[in-house]
Amino acid sequence: MSGKRVRNCDQIAWYGKVSVCCVVAFLVLLLSSLPDSEAAPRRKPVRKKPAEKKEEPLPPRFTVKSKPVSPVKLSKALDSAEEIDKLVEANYRKYNVKPNPMTTDAQFLRRIYLDITGTIPTYRETRYFLASRHPEKRQRLIDRLLERDGYASHNFNYWADVLRYTDRLNNNVDGSPYRQWIKQSLAENKPWDKMVYEMITAEGLIWENPATGYMQRDSGMPLDNMNNTVRIFLGTRIGCAQCHDHPFDRWKQKEFYQMAAFTFGTSTRASGRDKRFYTGEDPNRRLRKEYQELDQEEKERRRKQGRFNRMIRVNMMVVNDQKNRQIRLPHDYAYTDAKPKSVVAPKTIFGESVVVRKDETPREAFARWMVSKNNPRFALTIANRLWKQAFGRGQIEPVDDMMDSTVAENPELMKFLESEMKRLNFDMKEYLRILYNTKTYQRQASTEDVPLSEYYHFPGPVLRRMTAEQAWDSFLTLAVVDPEEYRELPSDLETEIISLDLNKASAQEVLDADEKKREEIDRTRYKREKKYKYKGQLLARASELPSPVRPSHFLRTFGQSDRELISASSDTGSVPQVLFMFNGPVTHMMLEKGSTIYNNVIESKTLKEGIEVVFMTILNRYPDSDELQTAMDEIETNGAAGYGNVIWALVNTREFLFIQ
Repeated sequence: MSGKRVRNCDQIAWYGKVSVCCVVAFLVLLLSSLPDSEAAPRRKPVRKKPAEKKEEPLPPRFTVKSKPVSPVKLSKALDSAEEIDKLVEANYRKYNVKPNPMTTDAQFLRRIYLDITGTIPTYRETRYFLASRHPEKRQRLIDRLLERDGYASHNFNYWADVLRYTDRLNNNVDGSPYRQWIKQSLAENKPWDKMVYEMITAEGLIWENPATGYMQRDSGMPLDNMNNTVRIFLGTRIGCAQCHDHPFDRWKQKEFYQMAAFTFGTSTRASGRDKRFYTGEDPNRRLRKEYQELDQEEKERRRKQGRFNRMIRVNMMVVNDQKNRQIRLPHDYAYTDAKPKSVVAPKTIFGESVVVRKDETPREAFARWMVSKNNPRFALTIANRLWKQAFGRGQIEPVDDMMDSTVAENPELMKFLESEMKRLNFDMKEYLRILYNTKTYQRQASTEDVPLSEYYHFPGPVLRRMTAEQAWDSFLTLAVVDPEEYRELPSDLETEIISLDLNKASAQEVLDADEKKREEIDRTRYKREKKYKYKGQLLARASELPSPVRPSHFLRTFGQSDRELISASSDTGSVPQVLFMFNGPVTHMMLEKGSTIYNNVIESKTLKEGIEVVFMTILNRYPDSDELQTAMDEIETNGAAGYGNVIWALVNTREFLFIQ
């Protein structure tokens, strides 16, 4: 039975479409074979060869330039991985913990692809790895995946959730340059301290300095920006102290304002009277006056007024520092350590104090203090965040709510992880390389649920459901031949149109720039997306889609956040998710002719081989004997439709949606 030839493979879910086509074809053949009349001899028509349509080239794509990990550093990475295992195993003995068994090659393969590139491996990648007998194939695979563009794609999704990235950073600023800066910074493995320093200190327009996107995200909200900054990069929540002394931590309201004083002088928009940027009359006032004098119908003038004003504002969204701007305590300040409305000088809340140098702004002094190796929480926070990415649980939980009294699950291990981050000079790829090479990471996942109030001693990683982005990207791997082919438009295309010198630009030039942006960018985006759409869905990796996507999209249904709060995504199940799996277009497209899984199956020569292909494509492993027999029975009973039923059943299993 296992050697039976696969029949009608090309009809996996389309078996009902054949009969009508066959009848039509038969009639055409029958009529064309009738004898010609002798009275009217038949002449062969001369067919003109249709002119070949030249396919219009697609618009340019934004692609990252990825940097590989260094082969020279591998030996030290393995030594560090071994040290981590020793520290973890010491806790096993201390708390009488039995470690989980090591992963099979199939389990490891699937997990490492999802953790590094954010998607399951393809059928061919699975077959190649499982067939390999190389003793160092796991090490080699880790290094290859860290070099892939998928690393930047997957990690962008993580940091977009943490940084609350949205394509519209505020009412006036498009986030594309910032989005692409984050991706490229991750791909090239920019050190974390440098990346953060650039975000905190960046100045100028977003297309001149994309890292200004961080400040633009909280435009006009300097106190919220400081709260978010300390929480994201220092793992500490001081937000309560914005209004009153913190009820659960030691932070005072005055201390919050002292921290906020470092960045309070930073503005996200330039004044039209600021001579650092505008040499003549206030361009906002001048251009609005000119606009009223343009020769146009009153109805048109009113219709275009809002877009005209916005184009001016976009070009005035300059992140800059105003030296004379000082922060004051609120008028209702209720504590005795200072008076209401009194000016507050900048001061750090922990670690070494920092003095603002003559050649730097307070914001630069703050950034210098924050990313320093001497800061007691900067290296600690990123080391703990990346540990949680790999293992599903932080050494310190929550990762962004540390207090002086906080104790890690394994203090000696946490101290070592922090020291490694500093030794590596905040090289995140190299740090992850170490974690992924540990035996601890390569153990099977723990299935029991351990409350956050209890310590988890890492007998293996925590079993977790795929993120929304991992699930979406994995479905694309099943359905689309090359899911990474589509890339977003380079932000430079829009910049070239909307960037204006407001010292020289006329009102007509501002109006023309708006019209050109709407016409050219929208048309270019339509041309790029058209080829990659299926039933209205853009088949591109999550990192290439709008951020966030609309509420009805697969990603939002499966937990992508609206990016209003820090790390607000969810991996909990819901009824809409179940309905989406049964009726959504994403699951249907897998069964279409030309999908990846379709192409894999029709190349199979036997029924047994076809079933193995389905399992290796979806679950990245071979079926066991019971699964093989059940699948064979289904296909033999229901014919081609049986393949669709097997595929449908597998993508709806916990094994598919969970990272084991």
